[in-house]
Amino acid sequence: MRNVSCSYPASLSAVVCACSGLCVSFCLWPYRTGFLAFFVLIPFIIFSGLRDGRGRFLLNSFVFGMGYFMGSLYWIALLEREQITVPWLRLPAAIVLCLYLSLFMLITGFMTRRLIRLRIPYEVAFAVSWWAIEYLRSLGPLGFPWVSIGYSQTPYIPVIQQASVIGLYGVSAWLVLVNGLLSRFIASRRVASLGVAIVVFAVPVIWGLTTLSQTEPEDTARLSLIQPNISGTVKWDQAFAESTMYMLWEMSADARSSDMIVWPETAVPFHLTHSPGSLDDVITLAEDLEMSLLLGFPDYEELDGQFRFFNSALFVTPAGGRIAEYRKIHLVPFGEMIPFEDRIEILRRIDLGEGDFSPGDEYTVFELDTLKFAVAICFESIYPDLVRGFVRRGAGFIVNITNDEWFGPSLGPYQHAQMAVMRAVEFRVGLARCANTGISMFVDPYGRITSQTELFKRRILTGDVVVGSGETLYLKAGKYLETGVLIIVLALALVSYVLPGVGAREVPGPTPG
Repeated sequence: MRNVSCSYPASLSAVVCACSGLCVSFCLWPYRTGFLAFFVLIPFIIFSGLRDGRGRFLLNSFVFGMGYFMGSLYWIALLEREQITVPWLRLPAAIVLCLYLSLFMLITGFMTRRLIRLRIPYEVAFAVSWWAIEYLRSLGPLGFPWVSIGYSQTPYIPVIQQASVIGLYGVSAWLVLVNGLLSRFIASRRVASLGVAIVVFAVPVIWGLTTLSQTEPEDTARLSLIQPNISGTVKWDQAFAESTMYMLWEMSADARSSDMIVWPETAVPFHLTHSPGSLDDVITLAEDLEMSLLLGFPDYEELDGQFRFFNSALFVTPAGGRIAEYRKIHLVPFGEMIPFEDRIEILRRIDLGEGDFSPGDEYTVFELDTLKFAVAICFESIYPDLVRGFVRRGAGFIVNITNDEWFGPSLGPYQHAQMAVMRAVEFRVGLARCANTGISMFVDPYGRITSQTELFKRRILTGDVVVGSGETLYLKAGKYLETGVLIIVLALALVSYVLPGVGAREVPGPTPG
């Protein structure tokens, strides 16, 4: 029996694997071709050498990752110079980031081969390894679960309902499993293999359709999202601070008949709580409009002569007064801080133009009348574990405030918005996303986008955000599930070195080529 990975030159296999990875990027927003995610991994599986260990499967896994992440994140290298503190770092940063993320694909390939040596079917080994390593990619200060393949399914509402049970990383593993089963059918030409693939695909979809048919009316809060579309060159120029605030005032005055007005991340371009006159003006605005106000702003505190700066959100009610403040917990590495600089002295001397922020340490939950909600600032919306912390503390909906203006007219704003949708499904809570330049939107607890704005338009988006129950299996057990999968995969990989007699190659039948 011949194997494709050995029938062609190694260079050709690498090219096929890179193209397979590149195709993953076309499954995400704004392309709206998420259905391709059920097929794009098949060339990689067949040509990489993962199935039988022949060929350069580790190199091919890495090359696949480079195609995947360069295709998804190339736009970082093309950002406008005005938006980057150190413009020459754009290209090196994009390359280093993609190299780093591709290492996780190499590890996935390695783990897959170790599990196959234990006679685990390759499609199962690949799926659970992907699940474990994609979750691993999200952990720690360098965690970056951007453009996970599971996000490709957000346009297909019945499909993503399974996220309330297995989460984003489980959805990714399911897609990988379907790809693996289809590749087995192509390799073996056995109808039974195709039948298994159809069943594995159909069961979650049928369950999702059943779930959607049983939805019940829930409480709502009416929000007005202010999308001011302010350029960063204007926002952070103190000469324009007054005109910026005036614009926000005017837009808020036009957003009547809401329970709360929301301004985006760092909408107020100065330390509001340390400017008593400006803070009083904000309180007066809430009183005059008779609506609560949620806004993003930079804050700081001084302790023993040391200053700590925060990316914060402030909630003010029409009754007047400062109710509560949330300080961003998960900061952007190399954008808002240097990872591990608090532990390694030499890192404190590095200056890449990043903001010198400190992380918050409290999962703040606000109350809008009797309804509870929480705020996720910027890319905090891509971390299921963080949102889980808010929902566990009673948040019935999430407000995501962000400033994606520095992304420019790239894939970035679309990808960022798409990822927020999955949080609503995982925890059955409503989501309101307020972005400076877009995309602002309302998402119900089942992942349906009820309204949204275009990019780089000044808009007021008013709508109802649903207060969800938060009662999902993923909320209760998702952390244990993901940690368990990771531990099991690592344990099985170790066992594959210990048990004697393992290591026979799996050859899944005749392979074309």
